[in-house]
Amino acid sequence: MILFILGDVVTSNSGLMGGTSDVMGEVGGEKIRYPEFEKKVETLMENYKVNMQKDNVDQATADQLREQAWSMELNNLILGKEYQKAGVSCGPDELYDMCTGRNVHEQIRTAFTSKETGQFNPQDVVKFLHDLPNREEAVQLQWRTFEDAIREERIAQKYKELIKGGMFSTTAEAKTSYEETERTASLRYIRMDYMTIPDSSVKVEDNDLKSYYNEHQKDFKQDETIRKVEYITYDVKPSADDIKEGEDWMSRKKEEFTTSTNDSLFVYQNSDAPFDSTYKPKGSLPPSLDSLFDAPTGTMVGPYFENGSYKIAKLTNTKMISDSVKARHILIKIQNGDTATAQAKADSVRGLLKSGQKFGDLAKRFSEDPGSAIKDGDLGWFQQGRMVKPFNDGCFNAKKNEIFTVTSEFGIHLTEVTDKSAASKQVQFAILEHKVEASQKTFDKIYQDAQKFAADNSNASFFDSAVVKQGLNKRIADNLKEGDKNIAGLESPRELVRWAYKANVGEVSKVFTFGDKYVIAKLTDIREKGTLPMEAVKDQVTAGAMKKKKADMLEEQFKTKAAGATTIDAIGQKLNLPVAPVDNVTFSNPYLQGIGNEPKLVGTVFGMKAGQVSKVIRGDAAVFIVSVDKFNEPVATKDYSATQKQIADQRKQRSDYEVFNALKEKANVEDNRGKFY
Repeated sequence: MILFILGDVVTSNSGLMGGTSDVMGEVGGEKIRYPEFEKKVETLMENYKVNMQKDNVDQATADQLREQAWSMELNNLILGKEYQKAGVSCGPDELYDMCTGRNVHEQIRTAFTSKETGQFNPQDVVKFLHDLPNREEAVQLQWRTFEDAIREERIAQKYKELIKGGMFSTTAEAKTSYEETERTASLRYIRMDYMTIPDSSVKVEDNDLKSYYNEHQKDFKQDETIRKVEYITYDVKPSADDIKEGEDWMSRKKEEFTTSTNDSLFVYQNSDAPFDSTYKPKGSLPPSLDSLFDAPTGTMVGPYFENGSYKIAKLTNTKMISDSVKARHILIKIQNGDTATAQAKADSVRGLLKSGQKFGDLAKRFSEDPGSAIKDGDLGWFQQGRMVKPFNDGCFNAKKNEIFTVTSEFGIHLTEVTDKSAASKQVQFAILEHKVEASQKTFDKIYQDAQKFAADNSNASFFDSAVVKQGLNKRIADNLKEGDKNIAGLESPRELVRWAYKANVGEVSKVFTFGDKYVIAKLTDIREKGTLPMEAVKDQVTAGAMKKKKADMLEEQFKTKAAGATTIDAIGQKLNLPVAPVDNVTFSNPYLQGIGNEPKLVGTVFGMKAGQVSKVIRGDAAVFIVSVDKFNEPVATKDYSATQKQIADQRKQRSDYEVFNALKEKANVEDNRGKFY
């Protein structure tokens, strides 16, 4: 039973250490060493395998579990000290109360709730704890791990509530917030968009770039080191010989398939795709098969090529069958491979059904499919092929109101078909499929081509020149972080990312194999954390400096062409530009209808007086001049309690995230996991 308490505990697999140091991270001056960290990962992995009843952990899950282990380590090192400073703890008596008392932990309540009665009895927990010393060491270890987890959870909960208890809002804050939200402005504006000036007419000098870069250095700060890689791929695709081999194979098999008397067995023995026993109505088949809907049984079509495979289809049967059914079920899961116990329970429930108890009541009481249990077990209407095959076939072969049991990968289903649609003609096809795949000879040939490219173009200039001469498609992987595991279009490219963090700029890689692609890469850029040098952000700086130049030019047009004009209408006439109105503008929302997001404009408006015309405002998309027609004052009030509560609640909601991030920043977390995994 304890196995279900631990729930979603997760795992990892071992990685290879990079370099000679075993320090994989540092938090607040405390080093995280690989051997100790990996032991914690292995503990999570063992718990995961037990809980999920698996012998191994796949790579994707292992990566997720390493992330969880890292998060746990950060929480322990960053928040652990804070818990001690605040004097927050969870003693033995409190822990015991969480297991057997008035404040039982939800996981314990779930694990020790009787499946027969649906009731939780704390004495069952007491009995379990009393017997724990006599149980296997693995079970004892799991329980201790679980106790540690819920103790830490309770401590964290207390700390969070302590922080939230200090979150409040003053009356002055609430009043300001109320006015910023409820006070509205009606205004008119003139705009001149930056895009009205062609880039070619703007000359940006070096001093313009330097000035813009120096003024906006905070915009070019990054928290992590990143890499940029350019790469080419040699994609492995079937050759003409491979395609001919597939065609020849199918031609040889066609005669055997034609004379076969057991088509499903023939498909099982010879096809690359399993036999599909479902029946399909007219219109639901591909055009190549739909045309055979009224053909005699045994009619064949093919070979034809579809989605990378040669296929032959044979019409095997015709039936009058419902295309959809409505059913309800009671699911009994098979625990630890014990089918006999699950079947006995299903038989017992069926006996209760026969004794006159209602299906819906029994579903709510016994079904382990919570989504349908709350609806009396009802699954609604579903079409052929929508459910797992054993359940699907059982439902479509059963009669209306028939009750039966069927076993699937989810467990044992005690099922009743409550309704069926009108029967219509449907057909079944046996499809022999042969996937056309690249042969080893083809793999070898393409690998040799990739190897030759890598050998002939081992530096950056040769690489770039060869890409152009050979007309290859050069791809870019930018903003690669040391711990990244994904690059779009490449299968499990972790090795490429690790190479990028060992290589020098301009270095060309060996040939990497990622699925059906051979990859050769070139490291083009390294951007260390901190403020990026101007060369690294040249494009952004140039765009920003050009925008500033355009703003200068547009502002000058306003000043010269509209000189002497004192009203918004007069300025519009002199510039031959329309004057547009906007209503219901609030300080709290910088988005303006018909304009977009313009915080500088909104901020300027609420610093003006009614009837006043602004100076030129340099916005995000254009330069503006605005005139405030009027301000609409909010309803006067002295009671700001609702606003105060809203502000305090918002702060409480953000406190968990923001407190941890503030502490994390203060701890100067150094993450070197990318050197180990």
